[in-house]
Amino acid sequence: MSDPTPGAREADRIDSPPTDGDDPERPRVVCCLRPGEDRGLLVEWLGEHGYEPVIAEPADLEGLDFECCLADPETVRSVADGLRRLREREATLVPCLLVAEGDPGAVLARLPEDLATVVTDVLSTPLRSAVLERRLDTVTRARSLSREVAESRERYRRLIEQAPAAAFLVADATITYANAAAGRLLGTDPEDLAGREFVSIIDPDCRDPVRRLVADPDAAGEAEFVDARIRRNDRPVPVEIATTAVDGDTVQVIVHDVSRRQAREDQLRLYRRAMDDATIGITISNPSLPDNPLIYVNDEFERLTGRLREEMLGRNPRILQTEDTDPETVARLREAIDAGEPASVEILNRRADGSEWYNALDVTPIHGPDGEVEYFLGFQRDVTDRREREQRLAVLDRVLRHDLRNRLNVVIGHASGIEAGEGEIAHHVDRIKKASENLLSLSNAARRFRSALRGDVDLEPVQLDEVVATAAAGICDDYPHAEIETTLASVSVLANDSVAVAVEELLTNAVVHCDRDPHVRVSLERDPGVDEGPTAVLRVTDNGPGIREADRAPLAGTDETPTEHASGIGLWLVRWTVEDAGGTAVLNRCKA
Repeated sequence: MSDPTPGAREADRIDSPPTDGDDPERPRVVCCLRPGEDRGLLVEWLGEHGYEPVIAEPADLEGLDFECCLADPETVRSVADGLRRLREREATLVPCLLVAEGDPGAVLARLPEDLATVVTDVLSTPLRSAVLERRLDTVTRARSLSREVAESRERYRRLIEQAPAAAFLVADATITYANAAAGRLLGTDPEDLAGREFVSIIDPDCRDPVRRLVADPDAAGEAEFVDARIRRNDRPVPVEIATTAVDGDTVQVIVHDVSRRQAREDQLRLYRRAMDDATIGITISNPSLPDNPLIYVNDEFERLTGRLREEMLGRNPRILQTEDTDPETVARLREAIDAGEPASVEILNRRADGSEWYNALDVTPIHGPDGEVEYFLGFQRDVTDRREREQRLAVLDRVLRHDLRNRLNVVIGHASGIEAGEGEIAHHVDRIKKASENLLSLSNAARRFRSALRGDVDLEPVQLDEVVATAAAGICDDYPHAEIETTLASVSVLANDSVAVAVEELLTNAVVHCDRDPHVRVSLERDPGVDEGPTAVLRVTDNGPGIREADRAPLAGTDETPTEHASGIGLWLVRWTVEDAGGTAVLNRCKA
């Protein structure tokens, strides 16, 4: 090791404090120099200045872990092959400083091309301590950074290799690398994909947007996912493709198999379509939001309520309730919802047009993974007709039992009178005969009652004036002493066959309950309060005593109860027939 001036060697050895030789962080420097005093001095200097010097033969390089290699013009060729192999294996910078006399640039220029690629820099002799330390610090730092980059690259490579999404490196539109997931996606060995044009794995009708995506590295990462299809075992697979620029002309292409997601989306669309097209009302509410509002309603719910979904979404379904809704039913429903339990009730609701209907409501909680209720699923069915039929059958049952019991008590009482020899037999027989006729009439009324059960027959246009004229003529034939005066406008209404029975019942009731010569007036006209639609007003007045207070319930709009009975079912039949046709039966207190 040469000194530029006398005494420089001693100065070089003492211008920096020595470093503890046991420090594991000391950079290792391999000295592949010719043996001699200069090598000894350099090794001594390295040890004193924080480095770990190692004297090694060129053949030993590949077995060593070091930060820098020092060589001279006589040894550099022997270390060149080993350094190249290390660089290829580690994919890192392996610095080599050439210790030589002369200008560094001139020394590098004289080196053969194969050696110039191995030498990192030239240290001109005689060596100066400050220059040597600066050069060693620079190359060792570069070596450390290179290793960090290589380790980062290796971690990235392992991540890409183990990534669940297919990853490709594409340069000049050609695949240079494909990870294991790419091989699985395409059903082939990923190594077989190298060298293929990337768009060759894409369905022909999807290639143009994909070709543009991978052809422009500068735009990589800016575009959104591109939808496409690949071929796997001659079967199309839907995918999403995105790119990211790597370096130079290389683009990383990520390909996601979206077939499962699309299958789930298709399934959800099927569920949504099935719910939207269902013949029962379906709702979903979210109890995590204030007041548990509706977040979904289907088409049938709109039809049942007469309200648009935009009007209902975000609101609690209690707005459908009326002032007549049973509070006990509401309380039972609320208790179940607050407890996160299922509930089934029949509840009175009101439509947007003001009409009321009975809703058979089933509410089911939907639990999340943690067991908490996330949603409530509701099913609604209009059971108004069924409840109406049940109510009418209950009326029929009670009225029939009441009237049958009264008539049979009459029969039994007069039969007992005959048996006991009380009174005149003819009187008893006459009473029994009348009671039997009443029973027969009651049987006929019960038969007619069935036609008044809502839903048995669809409503259709009926020429009401013809129905009234036919009924009046028939009653006049049966009761020649009765006078029926008619004033009939030509009016068509929507009704069923029971309307004829109801008209006949009204006229018969007016005739048979009159204690003198019956005089009945019947008028039919269009409803002057309605501009459109087949509406009519039918009035029946007579010169009889009027309907008894106890029998007015049907036409007074009140309901028959188990403890209060109206005699006979004829007026109930009239009321229900009119209601089924969309009308109202009103008690007429006027006399002819």
